[in-house]
Amino acid sequence: MKTRLFIFLGLMAIAFTSCNLSGSSNSTPEILFVSSPFVDKSDSLNKYYTDEAGVFRLDTISVGDTVTFRMLLYGYSNNLSSYNIVQSDTTSTKILLPAITSLDSIFLAAASDYPSGKFIFKSKISSLYFPFKYVAKKASAAAKITFYLSSDANFDNSGSMVANNSVSFVLETPIKTTK
Repeated sequence: MKTRLFIFLGLMAIAFTSCNLSGSSNSTPEILFVSSPFVDKSDSLNKYYTDEAGVFRLDTISVGDTVTFRMLLYGYSNNLSSYNIVQSDTTSTKILLPAITSLDSIFLAAASDYPSGKFIFKSKISSLYFPFKYVAKKASAAAKITFYLSSDANFDNSGSMVANNSVSFVLETPIKTTK
């Protein structure tokens, strides 16, 4: 009988010490690819790791190609606050966004700057499917797209867990001339 009591008390102690009593449910947001990026509905492109942290490489594309990205921006139980898509070279690439009316239904038009890739969310949006197209205009070995997403998560960082209310990564897209 004493053994059962000690096991029960031990399990109760574990259960109570593992609970988050502050009532917060903060999570680092995520940027996910719903499907692999693809060129003109015919050829999917692979993503590769590079030696540099947070930098990925996309398969080589040709001038004139249009790459379709289907992204999921996910804040878990937190609301998304801002999303940025930054091109390293606007002369060799161009981003085609969804219709302005669609963007205005999700983002604050007054605070956002769509042509430069700055999107500020309206309140109470915790996840978003965000498709866009990327057009290769001229050859470049160093074209990059930087993705940045932040949420309203509030971490005290007093524990051993390292967490942030933002996430970012870079996608290199080498562009070659067509033959």
